[in-house]
Amino acid sequence: MFERKGEARIKRANTDWWINEKAVVGMNGMTYIAYVTDMGEIHVKEISAKCSLTPSRDICICRMNCNYSDEHNAPSICILENGRIMVAYTGHGATHTMKYRITREPFDITTFGPERVLIYEKSITYAQLFENTRKHELWLFARVDGVTWEFRYSPDEGENWSKPTVFLASDAGGLFYFDIHKMTVPDNGELREQWVFALYGHPRISKDHTIRSGIFDEDGFLLSMDGERTGMNLYGKEKEGKALTGMLDLTKLAVVYASPEGTTVRLLAVSATRPYRVGLAAFVLNRPETAVYYSASWKQGSWRLSEPIAPVGEFLAPGQMDGSQTYVGGMAYYYGVGEAGLHPSDERGTSGTNRIYLARADETAWYLESYVTHDLGKTYEPERTIRKIPKTEQELKLWRPVVPLYAQDNLPVYWHEGTYTAHTGGWHCDVVMDIEFDL
Repeated sequence: MFERKGEARIKRANTDWWINEKAVVGMNGMTYIAYVTDMGEIHVKEISAKCSLTPSRDICICRMNCNYSDEHNAPSICILENGRIMVAYTGHGATHTMKYRITREPFDITTFGPERVLIYEKSITYAQLFENTRKHELWLFARVDGVTWEFRYSPDEGENWSKPTVFLASDAGGLFYFDIHKMTVPDNGELREQWVFALYGHPRISKDHTIRSGIFDEDGFLLSMDGERTGMNLYGKEKEGKALTGMLDLTKLAVVYASPEGTTVRLLAVSATRPYRVGLAAFVLNRPETAVYYSASWKQGSWRLSEPIAPVGEFLAPGQMDGSQTYVGGMAYYYGVGEAGLHPSDERGTSGTNRIYLARADETAWYLESYVTHDLGKTYEPERTIRKIPKTEQELKLWRPVVPLYAQDNLPVYWHEGTYTAHTGGWHCDVVMDIEFDL
């Protein structure tokens, strides 16, 4: 048993909504966090995942202008199989361009090459960048014009890119969200990659308040949640003389959660390890006392919703009328290497316990807490309080816990702490990482 060692803090940093991956532990034992500052700068932070006393490095790779300090501009980071680090970022709908930089040397953030630009036909936001190692491709997902999502791939580490193809379009009005994670799974004695996603419409602005899910395999095929290939493919190509559609049919995706009439939902987390899990908060608009956290798990051919885990307690920006008044503290699934983690090759889908992190509030304070389940996600019980901020005149809050990809037990989670009003000029926060112990 180790006593908690403390915290590591990145000043004026944010890695907020709808971007994956936000932080990754490299094969060199370092944790890399890509973030945006409240002045609109894009940074990469390197922290030792083994010893909190090891000097860290931080580099600014872009200085945005205009109103680009919007916290929704958080960048996406990808560590390639050869160790090169790539970061992609947008201006949250302010431009038609995606920008990215990639290091010349493995695991060396001081060697980022020049900034490169990808042009889209309409405004773009939310970069989600991954490497498909079997096909030796980069995969890039992004939202265009608020309601469509487009896919591009690069066969040569970002030197050239395919034309963007629309794979998701919503006719429900308002904004539409797509949250995807790369996952490694066993398949006939070998490990394969797949991309698990959940999607839905904005809790207030959209008319679609149903969370749905699916899987893409390494060849771009849409899979059912049970792993069966469908006729949809991200590349939209013909196979064996049969045309394949490149568009998702929302009605054919598995339903994670359908909001009862008069209520809505906010999608919060998609687990990057089996069992397939999706975190959410369900509530009645403008009534924070009704908001409750749940976790859904894929079991025996269907999604099963947990018992209520904990009350949300308070919205982050209740006084705003642009849709951000539905923001809640947030949830993250732990998938590290300890007893509460899940190993990618563990087909049983559990190893004793299964941990989640929640940010919530009550009348007196904001909390970052961990919860565990011992019955495969049916119920969760409190494990411990990691951080508590009493409510004061400074109106400090905490939100958006994030578990770095391949997180280690000693650095399992970080969160955001400070003042919050959504979008440009309204947030001033630090990224705070929990340090359990030094290895």
